[in-house]
Amino acid sequence: MRTIVRTLAALVLVILATGCTSIKNGLYDLGISTERSLSGMKEGSVVVDGQTTAYLERPGNGETIVLLHGFGANKDNWVRFVRYIPSEYRVIALDLPGHGDSSRLNDRTYTISFITDGFAQGVEALGLTRFHLAGNSMGGYVSMLYTLRNPQTVATLCLVDTAGIVSPQPSDLQRALEQGHNPLIPSTEKEFYALMDYAFYKKPFLPWPAPSVLARMSVESSAFNKKMWSDINFQRSDMAPLLPDLHLPVLVIWGDRDRITNVSATEVLKKSLSSQDTVIMKVCGHLPMVERPKEAAGYYVSFLRKHGRSG
Repeated sequence: MRTIVRTLAALVLVILATGCTSIKNGLYDLGISTERSLSGMKEGSVVVDGQTTAYLERPGNGETIVLLHGFGANKDNWVRFVRYIPSEYRVIALDLPGHGDSSRLNDRTYTISFITDGFAQGVEALGLTRFHLAGNSMGGYVSMLYTLRNPQTVATLCLVDTAGIVSPQPSDLQRALEQGHNPLIPSTEKEFYALMDYAFYKKPFLPWPAPSVLARMSVESSAFNKKMWSDINFQRSDMAPLLPDLHLPVLVIWGDRDRITNVSATEVLKKSLSSQDTVIMKVCGHLPMVERPKEAAGYYVSFLRKHGRSG
């Protein structure tokens, strides 16, 4: 028995010393698989016009909720949040075009309109005809545009620290961009950890080796993400003038310490939306559903109970 224990201890020391990429990746994949399993979510994908849309789904007999992540992120941003959504809801978290396990096509121009069209194709392929839609950051931008184009499909809208709105007060990201630096696209591991300080007020616990694997993946994606950022900003527009055309219940959730999209944008949303509830989460950053998933989900479920058929 002692020999086995010593052998295992020696193996762990070797792994820690060498930092073997394949072993790290295997442990990371195991961790992701476990997180998804704890939330009852399984992988799936659909292909439309040669483009793959990847997603996670948790079955449910009631209404459907669709969740969209932000720029440079993926569907797993919502996994812990889903754990606190009642089991009767069917939940689908998608990878938007150019993100996660969805297609990345260098010959396409990834404007917000193109990304929204890709999402719409995925929705149609999944046979979704009526659902609740929630989006964080760029996912909120896509959610607003999709709802304006498909008002009959979306029952309620939830905007979590959404992009697409010009805030009265500039964010730290805006100031950095004006100085020629984009912290959302790290090209080194050091820059990735700096991005985490932008995204979170209090970073959620991530077991080893998740941080280093995520950093490597982010750096490897930097070239494509730079292209995508350029494509998005080529046709970026302020959604505020269009918001009065959103005739459905809207929940706005925002972290008051958000450094990426300033909380003052909620003032614009309050003035522009005809039916909205606003929740400002104190001492919270840009990703409430990751930083404080139980609390964020609680606000969302209360909103759904108020406006959905499952209430």
